[in-house]
Amino acid sequence: MDLFKASVFSLLGVLLLFFLYPPLLLIYLGWGSLAAALSTGPFLQSLGLTVLISTAASLTAVILGIPAAYVLARYEFKLKELVDVAMDIPIVVPHTVVGLMVVLAFVAYGLGPSLNALGIKIVDALPGAVIAVSYLSATYAVRTVESAIRLLDPELENAARTLGAGPFRAFLSVVLPNIKSAVINGAVLSWARSVSEAGALLVVAYYIVVGNTSIYPASIYIYQAYIGLGLDEAVRFSAALVLFVLGVFLAYRLAVRYVGAEGS
Repeated sequence: MDLFKASVFSLLGVLLLFFLYPPLLLIYLGWGSLAAALSTGPFLQSLGLTVLISTAASLTAVILGIPAAYVLARYEFKLKELVDVAMDIPIVVPHTVVGLMVVLAFVAYGLGPSLNALGIKIVDALPGAVIAVSYLSATYAVRTVESAIRLLDPELENAARTLGAGPFRAFLSVVLPNIKSAVINGAVLSWARSVSEAGALLVVAYYIVVGNTSIYPASIYIYQAYIGLGLDEAVRFSAALVLFVLGVFLAYRLAVRYVGAEGS
C-alpha cells in the first residue's frame, strides 16, 4: 500500500472512531437498562410523538423540496444565487434562534394574528413542532434530490417532450422514477434530522398537550431526565432512542437493497 493510500485510510479510521466511539459507548452503558426504558410509559409516549412530528416534517420536506430541487437543478434565473443561499439558511442559523423565529413569524407577528383568529395554536402544540423541525430538515431533502436531478440527463426529458408529453407528464414519467432513490434518501435524512432536533423545540414546543396529558418530544424528555434525575437516567433513554433511529436506518438500507435485488 502506497503512502497516500495508507494516509487516507488512516484518517478514515480516525473519523470512523470519532463517529462510532460515542454512540457505541452510550449503547454499552445503557444496554442493561434498555428494557426499563422501553417499558416506561411517558418515554414511549414521547417516542411516539417524535415519530409523528418527524414523519410529518419529512413528508413536508419532500413535498416542498422536490419542486425546489428541480428548479435549482434545471433553470437559470435572476437571483438564483440568492435562492440557493436561502436553501441553506436552516443549516447555519442556531436552532434556538429558529425556534424564536417560528414564534415571531407564527405567533407574535406575521401570520400569528391570523392563526390565532382561526384558533390554530403554535406554541406547545403539534403544528408549531412540525413547522420548527420542517424548517430545519427540509434542506437535506432539497440538496439530496437536487444532486440527483443534476446527474440526470436533460435529454431524457426532452425526448419525452418531443413524443408529446407535457412538462408535468415528463416529470412524473421520466424524472421522478429516475430520482426515487434520492427522494427516499432525502426523506429519511429529513426524518432523522427531525428526530434529533432539540434546540428549536425547547422554544416552540417544550411539551405538547394531547387531551389532558403533556407529552415531551423524545429529545426534550431526555434533556429533562438529565437535568432532573442525572446522567445515568438520561443514558438509558438516550440509548433506546439511538437504537431506535439506527434500527430505522438499518431497515431502510435492507429494504432498498432487497428492492434493488428484486428489480435486477
